[in-house]
Amino acid sequence: MRTLDSARAVVTGAGRGIGRAIAVRLAASGASVAVVDADLGGEVVPEVAAQGVDVMGLRCDVTDPAAVDASIGAVVDAWGGVDVLVCNAGGGTGPIHGNRASEVDLGELEAVLRLNLYGTIHCCRAVAGPMRAQGRGSIVTMSSINGLAPTADGGYAHYGVAKAAVAQYTRYLARDLRPHGIRVNSVAPGPIGTARLRARYAEAGEDLDAAGEPGDVAGVVEFLAGPAARHVTGQVLTVDGGLLGHA
Repeated sequence: MRTLDSARAVVTGAGRGIGRAIAVRLAASGASVAVVDADLGGEVVPEVAAQGVDVMGLRCDVTDPAAVDASIGAVVDAWGGVDVLVCNAGGGTGPIHGNRASEVDLGELEAVLRLNLYGTIHCCRAVAGPMRAQGRGSIVTMSSINGLAPTADGGYAHYGVAKAAVAQYTRYLARDLRPHGIRVNSVAPGPIGTARLRARYAEAGEDLDAAGEPGDVAGVVEFLAGPAARHVTGQVLTVDGGLLGHA
């Protein structure tokens, strides 16, 4: 039996990059997967289906709470509940050395807060009811090492602030939902060699050295989602190849 056989999973931001790797990894472990993304134009839905599990593609902007509620409602109606939620939708704006702490653009800060923090909160609120009703569940949010320690030059502060908030929200939510048998953890990746991040580094004239791969994050999410992590909650796990430890 695969580790997530019969589990019903929702993965946001699953259309590409890390989210795509997570969706495929959970499917390969036996979970039915709802692929949630604002853009479902890629190949992730058939790629998930190829793992021999049920799949649902849902176009949804996580910054819209009504759209999130409708998407989670569709999953519950179709599958009877949600066992795993992965809040992967997120990202930053602007150049990688922009938005230094002393000159943060408040418009860009609001945009990344809406996507990373508010989007995570919308999704967690939407699944909390169904998970409470079934007395179990696993929620995995996506923070970043930028949310745990500042960059060397104090840049990209807007993104770091948003991801720090995600990490702390995760800890609060874990305390809130623990009595209901629901575990809540976060993953804090370092640089991961997605096409989008490689393009941003190239724009800055820099190489993305010592980067991890999307599968490195997906493996940790699979662990947190599954029975091997049944006694793990309220944790923020770094996936950075030791980058913070050498800072």
